[in-house]
Amino acid sequence: MKPPQSLPHPFRRLPRRIEVAEILDDPEGVSTQALTRSLGAMTQVNSRLGGVRSLLRHLRPLTRSLGHRSLSLLDMGVGSGSLPREVSRALEGEGVKVEWIGVDRELPVLGVARQDQNGPNRELVCADALALPFAANSFDVVISSLTLHHFADEAARLALEEAARVARMAVLMSDLERHPLHYLGARVLARSWWRNDPITRHDGPASVLRAFTRAELESLSRSLPFERVQVHRHLPFRIVFEGIPA
Repeated sequence: MKPPQSLPHPFRRLPRRIEVAEILDDPEGVSTQALTRSLGAMTQVNSRLGGVRSLLRHLRPLTRSLGHRSLSLLDMGVGSGSLPREVSRALEGEGVKVEWIGVDRELPVLGVARQDQNGPNRELVCADALALPFAANSFDVVISSLTLHHFADEAARLALEEAARVARMAVLMSDLERHPLHYLGARVLARSWWRNDPITRHDGPASVLRAFTRAELESLSRSLPFERVQVHRHLPFRIVFEGIPA
């Protein structure tokens, strides 16, 4: 495992996005045990700190308004696969049949995700979010959580453009919101909840440094092929990009 970059001390004013590398951006040399532990921490963040909840808040009314009783999802940056599984369970409990495919560019990450894969309606694909191997309009909705901040501005714009290309109904991407208090909270978690997980101890605060603000995402989405774009703020320090493809 590559030694992590040093992180700045908690700040008072909001800085610009900081391009600090995360260990999981290149998991070469990371043991399966360490990778599984770190992806498990991401699952907890999504479950307890609003990742799943924020997506469902926008996905549920969209599904109901269109009268869908079935839904096809693409998860960009699937990680452990916990996000589409939890979303599927929630919607299927309301009578909506869900089929999903998860993509990730890192084979070690997909190896962890495959440990928990069951059922014929789930598939994992090794692919780059900037060049998805799917035809236009292949899925009802493209979702993601804790993925968009991994991209520099131009790459994030291209990822959203690719998502718009393959989505019929909507693109919903939940991610962290960059904020001084959020970074301070991540540093506290790194010293407590994540203290025995060296990957998340570094990558958690680093993710906040790399995250977008609501205004930045709104600016980034200009000229993209969406009929309508909204960026919603959710507690605690979550933002959801909602785009309706043109």
